[in-house]
Amino acid sequence: MKQARQQRGFTLLEVLIALAIVAMSVGALLGTVTSSASNVIYLKDKTLASWVALNRLTEVRIDQQMPGKGNRSGNSVMAGQRWEWQEEVIELPIKGMFRIEVRAHATGEVVDDSRAVEKPAEQKLSPSTSSGSSKDSIAWTTSVVGVVGSARSDIRDAVAAPFEGLPQNSPPQTGGPGNSPAPPKSGAPSQ
Repeated sequence: MKQARQQRGFTLLEVLIALAIVAMSVGALLGTVTSSASNVIYLKDKTLASWVALNRLTEVRIDQQMPGKGNRSGNSVMAGQRWEWQEEVIELPIKGMFRIEVRAHATGEVVDDSRAVEKPAEQKLSPSTSSGSSKDSIAWTTSVVGVVGSARSDIRDAVAAPFEGLPQNSPPQTGGPGNSPAPPKSGAPSQ
């Protein structure tokens, strides 16, 4: 009897199928890595833009004067980049309260922020308008909203009932028999 010849190795068809599977797997892996890198860059820019906007909102809050209504724009430097911000101040129906929206995005200009800043961030006042169209808002990386209020008010009404009784933090007073509180002594200072 003749023995059937046994083949060793792979056929050309098997090799081509294996190469096609490997090529698709590598392509999917490269797509995932590229997508992850893009997300990291986007999240970094979004975080830095949020910090720029929050810094501007903090500057407005700690300023000695109340903000004027309208739009302002300016720029600042953070993380080696120049960032543009735009601020919109709207007076709320409550007297002395202002809503402030600050939007920020990177300008793409690289700045050496290790040197001392020669001049403060520039600001310019533009006419008061609404926030603009939705297309204008898309160009900004982030938007932060805050409220600033003045403590100056003519309203002096109480906001809560007056406090009566012992504070919750004070230790209980023990006195005579049965650990009942001792009655206050008239004319004597309490200790």
